[in-house]
Amino acid sequence: MSPTAFTSGVASLRLRRVRYPTDAVAPCEGVVTQHDADNEMVTVLNTNDGSFWHGPQRLVEVVA
Repeated sequence: MSPTAFTSGVASLRLRRVRYPTDAVAPCEGVVTQHDADNEMVTVLNTNDGSFWHGPQRLVEVVA
């Protein structure tokens, strides 16, 4: 199982450092502030610029 292959009720990604896709060339990193395991969605706080990204958990990669 890959580090992003979480299923509902198995594990929360909340407060995990993750890499997520952006429109930029390189992906960004941030901390998961919300994780809706039932809908498989996450909200990530970019710790560099304070912006938020919201998207499917399958697109994030746990880095720490």
